[in-house]
Amino acid sequence: MAQQKLFDVDGADAVTKVLLALLNTFPGLGGKTILFSTLSETSGIGFFPTSGAALLSNDEDITGHVKQVCLYPFNVICRIAPRAEAETLKIRTKEFLDALGKWLELQPIAVDGQPYKLKEYPALDSGNRVIKSISRTNPAHLNAVYDDRVEDWIISATLRYENEFDK
Repeated sequence: MAQQKLFDVDGADAVTKVLLALLNTFPGLGGKTILFSTLSETSGIGFFPTSGAALLSNDEDITGHVKQVCLYPFNVICRIAPRAEAETLKIRTKEFLDALGKWLELQPIAVDGQPYKLKEYPALDSGNRVIKSISRTNPAHLNAVYDDRVEDWIISATLRYENEFDK
């Protein structure tokens, strides 16, 4: 009996590159860069895939045409070291991550009083894969506090895409 494929490895690679580039076009970054799976000891913004691209469905018709629906879960973590004005920094960090989530969901946001809206998702570079949606799985929240009072704020989301091909 053949083992069913559970992940779309090629799709995960394509999504990772495109999603990182998309995240770095967020208008609220203020000159900062979101890094892939990287944070410094006291600051930074990182994008962390959590499990690769999981196949939700893998349907094949009698002509050999395959349609896959995949989910790519990920986190964006913002590390801060609040000292003076700690409450203000925490609120701004939560607002930043929540705005990022709304923007990824194609909702309008305001940055410094200016309206912005992501019009469409970028194309994926691998096969016939198309991003259908990005949605938050939770609002921004405090995820960890370390002994030196450094904090990690996190937003979790999933990117849903479809892949169609003929065998």
